[in-house]
Amino acid sequence: MVKKIVVTLPPHVKKFFQVEYDGYQRKSGMDEIHVDKHSELGKLIHLISRPIPYTQKTVIAKGSGALTIRYYSHVQSMEVPVDKLPDLALFMEEIFRRTMVAEVRGGHELVGCDYGPLVTSSLKRRGIERDVDVDYQTCRKVYRDHISKINRRTSKLFEKSYA
Repeated sequence: MVKKIVVTLPPHVKKFFQVEYDGYQRKSGMDEIHVDKHSELGKLIHLISRPIPYTQKTVIAKGSGALTIRYYSHVQSMEVPVDKLPDLALFMEEIFRRTMVAEVRGGHELVGCDYGPLVTSSLKRRGIERDVDVDYQTCRKVYRDHISKINRRTSKLFEKSYA
């Protein structure tokens, strides 16, 4: 049975998922993607679904950040609880961040250049307009924080090995 949930996302995360999941379409004025059950997001939806024997109040998200996610569930009573939708939105943002860091990291470690143009190309590839959908400096900070975390971890390893 095909089910639907509506998640409110930041504009850059919404555009990211519209590009990443190729089943994107616009129906009845709402942006909609189809998520396969074997994808990362599909597995996450399956994990947070639980049997709900009663009818829960449907959340009607309006605005530019609303994204409808269609997914398949073979058990009719398995539903995504409404109280888990904000957590799902946060995790979807983490998927965006992790994907961007992995993509920028590959180019940065290979070439060793400034990572700013790599962040820009990563955003441009997904149709995310910098400083319109997301602040460019925020995206740079995501990667900069990743670098500092790796450097702290590496320095701790070297301190332990030489002590």
